[in-house]
Amino acid sequence: MFKSYINPEERQSADSQTKRLMFEGLLLGGSGLGVLALIFEIAADAFSVAAYQTLLAIHGANGYHEIAIAAFIVLSIFLFLGIVPAYKAGAYLRPNAGGSGPLVEAIGPPRMRWLSWIGTSLFFLDAVLTIIISSISAADVTMLILPELAQYRILLAEFYAFFIMVVLVALGPKRAVPIFLIGGGAFTIFTIVALTLVSGAAVSFPEWSFLTDGIVNRLEAAGVIEHVVRAQQDLQALAPTVVFQLFFRSMSSAMLGFSGYEVIPASGKHAAKPKWKVINTALTLAAVFLIGTGVFQLFAAQRWNIPSTEGYSTLLIEYEIIAAQTFGTGITPDDIVVTQADRNAAVNRVESMSAESAQQTLELGEDHTPDDLEGMTEEQLIEEIAYDIAFSRTISAASGPTGRSFLAVAGVLLAIILLLAQGGGYVGGAAVAANAARLGRLPGFFSDDRIGIAVIWGVAFIFIPIIREVVIVESYYAFGFVSAFIITSTTVFFVREDVLIERGIEPGSSEARSLKFAGLRGMVASYIMGVVLVTQKTDALLFIVLAGAVLTLLQFYIANGGFRRDAKKRGLPTVRPGVWHHSYASGVQRSYDEARQRGIANMVSELIESGSLVKFNVEPERIIRLVSYTHGVKPDLFHFNDQDHEHDHVEEPSIELEEVYQDAHATRNELLKHIERYSHYGIFTFIDKYHMNWLNPETGRDEKVVQRAMLDILFPRTDPDLIWQEYQTYRWEKVPEAVWQFCRERYRWAKDQWPNLSDRITTVWVLQDYGLVPEGVDVDMQIIVDDSHQEVKTVHIHTQGADEDGVDTLNQTDSSDAQPGDGSDENLDKDPDQPDEN
Repeated sequence: MFKSYINPEERQSADSQTKRLMFEGLLLGGSGLGVLALIFEIAADAFSVAAYQTLLAIHGANGYHEIAIAAFIVLSIFLFLGIVPAYKAGAYLRPNAGGSGPLVEAIGPPRMRWLSWIGTSLFFLDAVLTIIISSISAADVTMLILPELAQYRILLAEFYAFFIMVVLVALGPKRAVPIFLIGGGAFTIFTIVALTLVSGAAVSFPEWSFLTDGIVNRLEAAGVIEHVVRAQQDLQALAPTVVFQLFFRSMSSAMLGFSGYEVIPASGKHAAKPKWKVINTALTLAAVFLIGTGVFQLFAAQRWNIPSTEGYSTLLIEYEIIAAQTFGTGITPDDIVVTQADRNAAVNRVESMSAESAQQTLELGEDHTPDDLEGMTEEQLIEEIAYDIAFSRTISAASGPTGRSFLAVAGVLLAIILLLAQGGGYVGGAAVAANAARLGRLPGFFSDDRIGIAVIWGVAFIFIPIIREVVIVESYYAFGFVSAFIITSTTVFFVREDVLIERGIEPGSSEARSLKFAGLRGMVASYIMGVVLVTQKTDALLFIVLAGAVLTLLQFYIANGGFRRDAKKRGLPTVRPGVWHHSYASGVQRSYDEARQRGIANMVSELIESGSLVKFNVEPERIIRLVSYTHGVKPDLFHFNDQDHEHDHVEEPSIELEEVYQDAHATRNELLKHIERYSHYGIFTFIDKYHMNWLNPETGRDEKVVQRAMLDILFPRTDPDLIWQEYQTYRWEKVPEAVWQFCRERYRWAKDQWPNLSDRITTVWVLQDYGLVPEGVDVDMQIIVDDSHQEVKTVHIHTQGADEDGVDTLNQTDSSDAQPGDGSDENLDKDPDQPDEN
């Protein structure tokens, strides 16, 4: 069951490249993103929520750190031993899939296709929730630096969401990659160093816990923290049923820390080769990072008795303690001395607010128990506030310049990474929408990522003021990525046999069983996580089901052109020249036609890059314009000179679309003949317009003689009878401009080449016209027809007309090896240094 399913030679080759793959792409070079570059790119989405994972785990456990730690350990086991192997197997089978939904279409059996519809709906919801949770979290972190903006928290969150949307729409997702690399790399490195210091200090100095109450009180007074959850009694006093209930609640909340894991395989198409090796290594390292940061944060939170503080990350409280005690001069409880100035400030604060407001200042988030607050006199209120003021003054002084700089860097980096996490939500959601549009399940305009980004922002803009708190949105957020875990694991377990064979794995072999076992482990882990979510987040379940159902029905309606499946609406439309935007009966029909267009466009681009069309001596742009018009292909699908294009064909998102693509891509010979026909049309037009200049019936040069002479000169490698027969079918007619722009270049080519190639023949014709060649004298001459001077054509010119002796004016006595109709019919310029007229 644990045998490697990877081909030994392939594994050995990939392992030998590990060092290079670790660092490739960090400077935006190489064949793609290496392991670290891929991790840094997705760090914003995958790692940013880890800063709130501890807060949510403690919140779910109702303040009991031991329960939160136990829940997180179980989740970590599920992730590392279940989800990670399943995702690695999926990445090995199809590294370019781009998420759980496309993976079902690519490798799953037909009976599971419905999962991709649901996966797309939930992933799109997840993207919207990512924007909400990241923008609110970024606004919360801003309070570390600018606590006076607490009353504008939601407005600030709206601004952050709008700002990142504008940046991505202006730059485009591809150009924004360096921002993700720099921000994600800085955050990842800083977090590793800082958490190492935090965990070391928590082990060595548990007595620093006295700082926690003062920091929390100060944040409450500033209005940064809205709600605090502490354990109200000893863990031993809780009934076993309560412990289990809190355990599962904590599990359901702590899952948020793994939300970005789906982004890694979804970004696989940008990975360096071999892609599966890069993705698999990144999956392992990312899991280690997520588990490690969670364990370190929870351990420090337990040692320093840090509660769940809605509005302020547990990680930031730990950083504040480190800033004062490690980077600053450090303080002890005895250093906190309440001065008369502190009491005067407390008196002023009490006088400026009602007794009720003063009490709320002290009790925000249940930081003090109700017993501490009930019956508190005005003097006691003043003493409490004065102590908090003294603490705030003392810890600020103790932090010193170094400590304050550390906090500023931590706050800025966390705010930036949370902003970039919005970018991950925008880009990921837009990519899923684009994939659905490619499948015909969403309108075609979603193929433009910018449209998807704008739509996601519009939805998030509406819900940010409604949701307001991270602990609320996380309930909805978890359903999306856990469903992705379920879909991916199930798909790997039920993978199609043809996919295994394509990957070199024999169905039923030990390798196949090992791969499916990886999927089974993922199923067990993800299904348990799903059950926990359903039972613990029942308040969010109805909304998720309704929203998912609405989006799925919308996809079904667009795909089928209605709520009924009609075979007539799903077939390929008739191709009409010059028409790129058909009126499609359904989204599926549109997706088929677009797959056909991509197949033709990629094939033409490959022909151009390989030099197969050089013989036509026409700029690629004119060839593209011709094929685009005659085959109904959008011009922007051609990518022969696109530096950012991935030249390896990325599989279509479904089997049906891949078949349509391959059928269109296989029309290479037909397309060459098609281009050649219009090439001939341009040359034939020159012959038709120009041959009359050489007519002289008295010497036997009638239309047939001159036309055949010109054909034989301009088509030296084609059978004379075949090209003459084709010329007989020529008729001049006005063709569309897109077609004529190509034919015109062939016309000009023939006009340029005729004087160079026919000089000997036309010289004899001129001498004949002036009577300088005696009748009865035959002229034989050799004309070179290739640049290597190996192929020649012997020309026999009679002084009598062809009807006098029954012999053609031109006869090919030394033919080339080329076969008629092989596409190698036009002669290239004899003088390669002579520029062509354009």
